[in-house]
Amino acid sequence: MKIALPILLLAMLAAPVLRAEDATPPAVTPPATPAAAATPATPAAADANGNGGNRQNGFMRRMIADNPELKDVDPNTPEGQDKIREVMQKRMEANAPRIRQRMAEQQAATHTELNKQFAMTSEEFTAIEPLLTRVENLRMQKGLVDRSGGGRQGRGGPGGFGGPGGPGGPGGFGGMTMNPQLMLGDTPMEPTVKDIMDAGKALKALVDDTQANAAETTAAIARVRKAREAFAAVLTKAQDDLRAVLSQRQEAILLDRGTLE
Repeated sequence: MKIALPILLLAMLAAPVLRAEDATPPAVTPPATPAAAATPATPAAADANGNGGNRQNGFMRRMIADNPELKDVDPNTPEGQDKIREVMQKRMEANAPRIRQRMAEQQAATHTELNKQFAMTSEEFTAIEPLLTRVENLRMQKGLVDRSGGGRQGRGGPGGFGGPGGPGGPGGFGGMTMNPQLMLGDTPMEPTVKDIMDAGKALKALVDDTQANAAETTAAIARVRKAREAFAAVLTKAQDDLRAVLSQRQEAILLDRGTLE
């Protein structure tokens, strides 16, 4: 079946919550981000044994089993895509609080592990924790709205997902978007992340418009790059602030995890 990867990744994010409500939080190691995934509206790449398509078809069968209203939906048609977008949007909205809770639990477990690895007292770790959380949350937020590099979470990153979608929000699949604030709850979105999201939406609209003029496209490209550069500066400052309070070994631990660059 010809299903775009971003919508599948969104659904997979929600699926563990829906299929195993009382399950323990997921392992600290996050799933692969879609940063290197195929562009929307292309089939999933098969592995050396040609199993990629089989896994994707298996997922669709499970999703239809969980959502009877999708029984007769053809995902290759605009109508079918609209229906899948509608169902997945409702699922994400309904389960966002539970997913945020799992993300918070995973982040807390990661920090407990880091406290031990850093060989710090609880008081010492508590003093640097806001700086660590700042870096983690910046990466997580960017991952929610932009598939380019720089938003991925390393091992132990909060939430365990680094980018279920392209510019303009997790989605792709014929324009399906999810409000990133669902995953943030009461946490404000970093202004530079919002700039990336808004710039990405504008660029996507032009990409989808085969009649878009060159001047508008050039300006939109520049806007996306400028927004990403502004975010990179904010992330670099946050990493430098964190690095300044770490020993060499502690820095090495976070570099190995992917929290620091």
